[in-house]
Amino acid sequence: MKTISTVLLPTLLIQASIAFSQESTVEQKSEVAFSTNRCLEHKIGEPKLFIWNHENLSVTKNSLRISSSSELEKSHKALLKRADRALTEGPYSVVFKTSLPPSGSKHDYYSIAPYWWPNPNTKSGLPYIQKDGERNPESKSSASDRVPLSHLSNNVSTLALASYFSDDKRYAKKASELIRVWFLDKRTRMNPNLNYAQAIPGITTGRGIGIIDTYSFVQIVDSIGILGYLGQLSTREVETLKQWFTEYTLWLITSEHGKEERRKSNNHGLYYDVQVAIFSAFADDFRALRAMIDSVKRYRIPGHINRKGQMPHELKRTRSFHYTSYTLRGFLDAADLGECVGEDLWNFKTKRGVGIKLAIDYQADFSGNLGNWRFKEIGSFDTKSFYSNLLRAQDAFGDIEYKKKALHYRQANSDSLSKLLYPKTLLE
Repeated sequence: MKTISTVLLPTLLIQASIAFSQESTVEQKSEVAFSTNRCLEHKIGEPKLFIWNHENLSVTKNSLRISSSSELEKSHKALLKRADRALTEGPYSVVFKTSLPPSGSKHDYYSIAPYWWPNPNTKSGLPYIQKDGERNPESKSSASDRVPLSHLSNNVSTLALASYFSDDKRYAKKASELIRVWFLDKRTRMNPNLNYAQAIPGITTGRGIGIIDTYSFVQIVDSIGILGYLGQLSTREVETLKQWFTEYTLWLITSEHGKEERRKSNNHGLYYDVQVAIFSAFADDFRALRAMIDSVKRYRIPGHINRKGQMPHELKRTRSFHYTSYTLRGFLDAADLGECVGEDLWNFKTKRGVGIKLAIDYQADFSGNLGNWRFKEIGSFDTKSFYSNLLRAQDAFGDIEYKKKALHYRQANSDSLSKLLYPKTLLE
């Protein structure tokens, strides 16, 4: 496959960001630099991380050594249990699917839109029809790469963190093997594009909306940092992975699907920005990271959050609480990435007083009273992401009120990985 020099990446990303920023005319306060450039000041002898925080991971690891927190120990045991199971699973590859993408190459990723179903009014079932919030089992079948990608991302991050906390190299070795099969081995590697993601039978072979499928690659990037630190991925392998993500990022900013997704005003647009940001940072392009953080400030925050802290695009969904939590995760990831280059997204506000914290507080106010959530939520309330967001907010702002609100859901999320990633809340 023809490779593209990483030298081209900054120029292309900056051009894309400028074009994107011109679409927004929202006024904003001039930002105040955060106190530290966490990624730019990365220390030798530490894993290179972007969203995960090495200081937090060290606190957790040291605490586990002295068994000072039963809460952390419970989550750690659950993590090791998942890691032991992951040792027996995989490998995963796009070439293992039973379908053949329109390109004729199984190396191209393919997935089926989850909320689209066979048409009951036609003999062939085509064209598919939409049922928002109702997942078609076909989207999880062996014909699609979406489930294997999810398993890959979850298992790699589980194994990497389990190895870091326990010093058991079996986990890191397995995680590295999974990465090699999906990204590096020429026989099984995924081509760096999503031309055929979230296809709708009878309508389209792929959509820009499918780019959200690879959001789980965000946790793989930080996992690579840990695996390199643990000596299970060589310097050459890490550089080859950087090349893969460079090419994928170039596809994101130059393809029609990428341009389409960039224009989305709901969670898809935000998750596009965060992906471009972290993949650029992984490729050592911090100028592009800054450009995407600026996009979040100029467009995503004022375009997505209203003066009440609501996210109207998500409140229209049939699972409004879920999508509010889900989208907040993207904003929190963006804020962590901002820290990498000294940008304080946590406290950023537009002149109209809109910011990430306002959105966190809006949903947090329903803690302990989810029955008062007046927007549509089909099925039961899943508090996993909500709980994680509250722990992250307490970690970022040091506000004990977030800790109090999280306590309502501690028992239901006793094995939450977030406790290990944001331990200060539990150790205060």
